[in-house]
Amino acid sequence: MIPFDRPVNCNKCGQQFTVDDSCLGSIRDGDLKVQFFSCPACGARYHILTTDSTMRDLIERRKFIQLKIRLAHAKKLKESTFKKYLREYGQLKKEQEKMFPELKAKGEKVLAEIEEAKQKG
Repeated sequence: MIPFDRPVNCNKCGQQFTVDDSCLGSIRDGDLKVQFFSCPACGARYHILTTDSTMRDLIERRKFIQLKIRLAHAKKLKESTFKKYLREYGQLKKEQEKMFPELKAKGEKVLAEIEEAKQKG
């Protein structure tokens, strides 16, 4: 699997590389799960996504609503049912969007702390 459709350039060493499964990683720090990719040349880590238990629950609920929306289409359910699912989906998305900035900052802090510790030896 290749998560990115184009090669990326490392900001640290300038190496160009394709992000694939071998570059992906994750770190757990308490309730946080920080997902990242690394430069294969120098090991610099780049933040992808940080989740906590609340965000992971929202992600699962949103996937479930997406499935309900697809089924509503396939079964040609009433428009009111379909709209209800879309409203619920929108509410979940808004909750996630509110949480993303804080989680991103926490995840980047975790990665920075690991980088500091690595440089200290």
